Amino acid sequence: MLLCSASLAETAIGRLNHAGYRNKQHCTAVLVAPRVALTASHCLQGLDPREAHLLLGYERGSWTEHLQPSEKRDLGSDLSVLCLAKPAQTEPLALSPTPPSRGETLIASGYGIPSVHLKREQLCRVTQAGAQATFRLDCPLAPGNSGGPVLRRTASGDKVVGIASASNNSGSVAVAIGSAMTGGLCPQ
Repeated sequence: MLLCSASLAETAIGRLNHAGYRNKQHCTAVLVAPRVALTASHCLQGLDPREAHLLLGYERGSWTEHLQPSEKRDLGSDLSVLCLAKPAQTEPLALSPTPPSRGETLIASGYGIPSVHLKREQLCRVTQAGAQATFRLDCPLAPGNSGGPVLRRTASGDKVVGIASASNNSGSVAVAIGSAMTGGLCPQ
């Protein structure tokens, strides 16, 4: 089920663009600290992260903030930290202190095709979770959603529990996030 994006904190989710002579692509990324964004590692594989553009709150050619990564640090399991060249003015989303659990309904957010200029939210149920670095969702995600946050909606706001990594016709895979995972990785 697709939802319309309504949360004010959703401006912390952005379209991650990279264009060059031979390529033009995008993924999704999420701001989790003033100088830290998370995305899927494969989104910038073989590319210079300093040539990427993170457009927070992007919608139909407009955005609330434009940031550029100064470096990318791969954490394994298709998860990367983007260290931003300057601190964001946008309020970041918090990381969830608890991992996802089987049967839980979460929200996958991103800029998937065919609506690459609109952020979409999709309700997904966790079908497999545990001690591994990844968890499975029952919803397929379109290309462009990679790197987007998988969110737990709480009374105190949305919390990032994972990052979208891969998808097929029957579901998708996300990388689980630990609440202390990004601490100390980027200069503040």
